[in-house]
Formats: sequence, C-alpha cells, structure tokens
Amino acid sequence: MSNEDEERADDVRVLLESAHVPPAHADLARAIEAGGVQRRRRRYAAVAAATAFALAGTAVAGQVLGRSGDGDRAAPIGETVTGMPAPAPAPFSACTVSVLPAPPGKGVLSGEVVADPTGRYAAASLVQPDGTIRPVLWTDGEPTVLPGAGGNAQPRAVNSAGVVVGTSSSDGGAPMAWIYRDRHVVKLAPVTGYDWWVPLSVDERGDVTGEAWRGMRFAVVSWAYAEPLEKPVLVTKPADVRGSGVGGDGTVVGTRGTGFAPYAWHVNGSGRTLELPPGAATGQALAVRGGWAAGWVGLSAEVVASKRPVAPRVQGTEPDRKVLDMPGTATGGKVITVPARWDLRTGKVTHWPARTTPATAVNASGWVAVPGDGGPAVVSPDGRTTALPGPADGYPTALSDDNRRLYGERVPLGTGVDARAKERISKGAAAELLMWRC
Repeated sequence: MSNEDEERADDVRVLLESAHVPPAHADLARAIEAGGVQRRRRRYAAVAAATAFALAGTAVAGQVLGRSGDGDRAAPIGETVTGMPAPAPAPFSACTVSVLPAPPGKGVLSGEVVADPTGRYAAASLVQPDGTIRPVLWTDGEPTVLPGAGGNAQPRAVNSAGVVVGTSSSDGGAPMAWIYRDRHVVKLAPVTGYDWWVPLSVDERGDVTGEAWRGMRFAVVSWAYAEPLEKPVLVTKPADVRGSGVGGDGTVVGTRGTGFAPYAWHVNGSGRTLELPPGAATGQALAVRGGWAAGWVGLSAEVVASKRPVAPRVQGTEPDRKVLDMPGTATGGKVITVPARWDLRTGKVTHWPARTTPATAVNASGWVAVPGDGGPAVVSPDGRTTALPGPADGYPTALSDDNRRLYGERVPLGTGVDARAKERISKGAAAELLMWRC
C-alpha cells in the first residue's frame, strides 16, 4: 500500500469514529413554549431573550455532549476498492457538538448565540458576579469579553469581520443600541419618536439594519457604518409591521398586519406578502439569507388535530411577549406553528406539518435548522432531513453558509425557562450554549 493509500485509509477510520447516532425522539412542545420568552431569537420572532445559563463545568458537559477533537477539519473522503474516489459525505452527515467555552473568570453565559455567515465568529452575553452583563465574542471557538456597552448588553448580530451589533440600556433604563468594531464600542444614534430600537443585522460593509417600535407599531430602520451617530433612516413607514431577520443584501423579513402575514421588504423600501400554504392561517419569516427565508406558518387546530398548539419562539423583550399571543387572537383561536421555508426568488413556500417548531435559521444555499420533535435537525433544499447529534433539547439559532457550523443553546424540557435560568445562575451549573462542527 502506498503512502497516499495509507493516508486515505486513516481518513476513513477518522470518519467512522466521528459518526454519531441520531438522538432519540422527545416531545419538545413544552420546551418551545418556554423558549418563547427567549430570542430569535433568535431571530426568533424573531425569534429570542436573555435567558441565563451557567458557565462552569464545560469540560464535563463537553464529554456528555460528545466533544470531538477534530476541530475544523473537513470530513474526510473515503476510497472505493477499485481505487476511484468515493463521493464526499453529504452536508451535516458527520457532525460533533460541544459546549461553547466560557471566558476565564467567574460569570454566567446568557442569551441566544448569534453568528456570522462563515461560522467563524459567534457572540452571546456574560452575566458577571456584580450583575453587569457584557458581550462575548468567540473567534474560532475562543471567547473574548468585549468592552462594556451599557447595562444588560445582548449581541444581536455579527458579520464575517467580527463586527458585532447589539442592545443595552442606560443606567436610567433608556434603550441603547451599539456596534463593536476596531476594538471599541460605538453607540448607535437613537430613533427619534420611538420607544425602543434593536439592530438585527450588520452587513459586510458594516451597515446596520434593525427595527424600532412605539407601542405595537414597528418600523424597519438602518444605520450607516460610516456615520453610526447620524440619524437612522426609516426603511418602512410606521405600521403594523415587524422585522425579524435581515439578509446580507438588506432584505428584511418578518410580518405585516395584525393577522401576522409573513412579509419581506427590500432595501429600496418596497415589500410583498409571502405565500401561505393551504390550510395555514398565519405565519412569520424569522431569518433570511441568500434568497431564502425561514420561519413558521400557523395551521389551525382543526387542520392538525393531533398536535398540541405551541407558540412561536420570539425575542424576550416586553413587546415580544405581547406579540406572542397575537397569531391566535388574530385568527380567532390557537394555531399550531410548523416550520416553513420560502424561496424569495420564486415565492414558493415549503412547510413540514409533521414537526411543531419553527425553522430558526437558514443559509445561502437554502438549508434550514429546525429544533424539537425528537432532537434538532437540518433540512436540505430538496427536503431531506438530517438529525444533529447532541441533546434532544438542542436549539440551533445560527447556520453557516458552508454547512460546517451551527450555533445554538439548550431549551430546557419541562420547567419554565426563567425559573431554570435563575436556578442555574445560583448553583453555577454547566453552560448551555452549543456549537456543532460538521
């Protein structure tokens, strides 16, 4: 056997040793209901909220979750007995999952993990012993605590240059939005006439897009990278709209109207209602990337009588909590949320009634991440479902364009998220922020 043949044989052994058995089925309806008070997150309805998880015990938790030492190495390619190269493994067919490491020192990791399209950068929050909350940025899995950005700092998005945007509050409780770049935090200009404003995305140029609201009326807004302290521009007029996700080209997705109709806005301010499948009463697009949007559609209980109605996952702000029950109110009763994906180029919508949790992330090639219903999974553009390894209550919220990394958290089964979070903080339990490598 030649040296090249021996190297290929070693690669095959590595692939076989890294394979994982899909997790057993588990009902996550209650977990997703609890997760509704978190964020988008989330990009939730956005889909999510400052739910605190602890930081200690990452080594033990990593063993429980099946931590791999393969790092970023691409899945090896095997060889047939005829000497012809075998096809590369399908995307997400050989993933490992580990707990995101916490920064040195004491503190509790918190909030939803957001990540850039390459998967190299990720961000979340750290609750320090004195009660202050600082943003944390992971670069290739290595954490760094960022400079202070007011109180209750929560990262909302990060780009492929490691530029982070997020929200905080002043000492008096006033809203604050910020951008971290060049190792400094810069405050974003307030949105005059609005009660609160949230950045949802930062593109490769550094331009920031988000939303602002007063009462229950929302508007999509943008801040220019070159002039973050200048007055932001309104992308949409104040109306019953809600932005949930922003793509790299400036496309914003969310909902419009009191009936929760899924909607998409373009950078020029124009927009259109997204299609609903037969039997769907409502819906929401939560994430957008490369011409694809993902989220949920609401089917009436009569359409899916065997499923328990669950609420969509939304951000944990007070307006988000108010929005939580609006779909059912608008349609005259409870709805069941099922994951959905829209092709923004053709308008086609695909949904999966067998699952009962929203799609939480989408990448540029149309892969979507779907938690719940027996464990987290990813769905290919042609509808193939691949189970992800790790805990059944894993909740992926970010998906890289190259299909090699996902980030997320654990949404506890059973007890309410708020109560479980407080317990973890007081006892210093293991961190619950996750990274999948594929």
